[in-house]
Amino acid sequence: MTAENELIMKSFYQTIIDENEKEHPIKTLGVMYMEEMKGEQPELSAIRFAQGEVYFLNQDYEAAIYKWQHPLDKAFIPWGQKNIADAHMEMGLLDYAEKFYQEVETDSVLLKTEVLLQLFSLYIQQDKQEKAVDIIKKAVQLNPDYADVTEIAKRYFESIQDWDSAIELAINEAIRTESLHWFEVLEGYANLGVTANHEPSFFNNVLVTLYSIDKYQFERLTAGLWNSFKQSEFYFRWLEEINQLLLYENMEASYNWKKLPSLFKEGYFYFISGRFFMNDISALVPDHLTNWLAVSQVSDRLSSSAAILAWNELFPSALDAALVQEAEQAFKNASPSQNAKEEGIELLDSIKVWAEKEGMLEGLTEYMGPRLDEYKIEEVGPTRVRDVIKDALAYISDQQAELENVVLREIDWSEEVLTELHEFRQEILDVEKEKAKTMTSSFRDLEHKLMEKVQVKLPELLKNCSDLVKEDSDFSKLHLVLNEEMNNRMAHYMEMEVLADFKSATEEWLETSEREFQESQMLFNEVSENINEQFKEEKVVLSGDFKVLDDWKRDIERISRGASRFEEINILLRNNPSQLLLKGAGKLLAPLSKNKEMLLGRYKDYIENADYSEVAGEMTNTFTQQLQFFEESIEWDVNKFFLHPQEELHHIIEEVQAAIAEQNGSLNKMREQPELYQDPLILFELKLRHYDLMNEIGAIS
Repeated sequence: MTAENELIMKSFYQTIIDENEKEHPIKTLGVMYMEEMKGEQPELSAIRFAQGEVYFLNQDYEAAIYKWQHPLDKAFIPWGQKNIADAHMEMGLLDYAEKFYQEVETDSVLLKTEVLLQLFSLYIQQDKQEKAVDIIKKAVQLNPDYADVTEIAKRYFESIQDWDSAIELAINEAIRTESLHWFEVLEGYANLGVTANHEPSFFNNVLVTLYSIDKYQFERLTAGLWNSFKQSEFYFRWLEEINQLLLYENMEASYNWKKLPSLFKEGYFYFISGRFFMNDISALVPDHLTNWLAVSQVSDRLSSSAAILAWNELFPSALDAALVQEAEQAFKNASPSQNAKEEGIELLDSIKVWAEKEGMLEGLTEYMGPRLDEYKIEEVGPTRVRDVIKDALAYISDQQAELENVVLREIDWSEEVLTELHEFRQEILDVEKEKAKTMTSSFRDLEHKLMEKVQVKLPELLKNCSDLVKEDSDFSKLHLVLNEEMNNRMAHYMEMEVLADFKSATEEWLETSEREFQESQMLFNEVSENINEQFKEEKVVLSGDFKVLDDWKRDIERISRGASRFEEINILLRNNPSQLLLKGAGKLLAPLSKNKEMLLGRYKDYIENADYSEVAGEMTNTFTQQLQFFEESIEWDVNKFFLHPQEELHHIIEEVQAAIAEQNGSLNKMREQPELYQDPLILFELKLRHYDLMNEIGAIS
């Protein structure tokens, strides 16, 4: 088979043309074709394939396709298929080109690679990013050593910011080629921060590979990954992974690590920062301390050795004896710290931050007094700073020991307050019911007395109208005169007597009701004072809604105005038998003087003895209804007066209930998870011991 590179470059035609031939290749191949046709069994496959190449290079794509579509030898068929796809791509017929590329069947890795690269180019032109990513990955996997295929993939992944694919490519190529170039590429990604979305274990193999190749580059890549993970959710897991990796690799003491010592120091203080329980870190810190000491320079082992010795003092037997012995020796030979006091001030600041979060800062400040003054602290020596820290921790320790009792006392106080609040609320509810009952009852009595009087007086007024019946009365019209006069007398009585009595009685009722409300407000004031005294603050001001009285005054005035307007009632113009008889007799007998005497008696007798209860009811019906409506609304209005105090009490009761629930939650957590309260103090003690050791060297020297 002819060299595949010539097929790729479409220069196969040059291999079958005499290099001394001066004619154009199209003419030369045409002559060769005609000469071959003269043979008994012409072999035209290679010539046709070569003609297709020349037509393609001269942009006669249709002619090229025609030649490649003719029967070819088996070896030329997949290349011809690929070239047909190339021709369609050059003509901009991308869908057809894709179809022909996908139909190429070959065992040639080189041809498969070329097809994949052509499809990659096609998908980029079509802006099919997902397909482009997929196809270039296949090309890399198939033939990573082929003509810049990995660099093409790298540039494309970076251009579309597909960092996951770019990182995966860099890792695979770094491990495969062991070329520092790819490790540097990965380091660049780490410095960009785009590696932090991956699980730390994802980088184990590439780090192990690099460790065996180049320690300097290993440290640079490790530092880049370390810094990228600091701000991510994977930082804790990264520390686990890097410690295991370095332990397994058995760090070389001869190499002078420059970046790792400070990173391990940061990692250690991250472990003991208070973010984690001791149970979470107790198994990890020993490995971390081992590696920290291993990467520390002999001349700068004070902090790492002090950390090991401090940990060993608080947790005996937790560390390997050989590690402790090595740390002791390193500690003896270490140079004094130049910024030991600053570390103490940082520790003191962290204690204050924690105390504020736990609600202890105010008490700590009062206890420590001027010892916590930042300006004075800046002026004193490390030993004085240490004493201040120790005092602060002693206070916190005492507070933690008392913490459960404090919470229990808070719960007892809250429950006592809650009981009182319920009692206050019930007392106010009882008073509300009592006041509503009293005011409604007194108004009902007022109403009954008033209406009883009206029911007696109105019939009397109507009966007294008999004095209008006289001998000289016009009996034919007397019933009309009497009906008008009766209405006038009733209206006058209602306006002059009843409304006056109503106003007088309601004014007295309103004054009494106001006193009832004032008594209730005195109760509100007393309850407010008791609550505020319990909470030692202006917690609440309970006040009744005195606007209810204004509403009542307005309603009573409206009733009064309505009661002064009456419609005329048909009293003697009804159709009952007695009235019909009188009206008829008056018209019939009035002209006869001898009958007047009889009519006079009959009229007087009827007027004086008639039943006016129905008439009185009609006269007072509207007035009575308004009084009843008002009476029915009294209870609702009294409830309105008491509404704000009830709502305020309900709110405070809910607040205290929530506080009790929270306090019980804290108590349960305290008992179920004592490490929540004990571990921070342990860690502060650990940091203090580390600080002591750091300054001990300075004191010795």
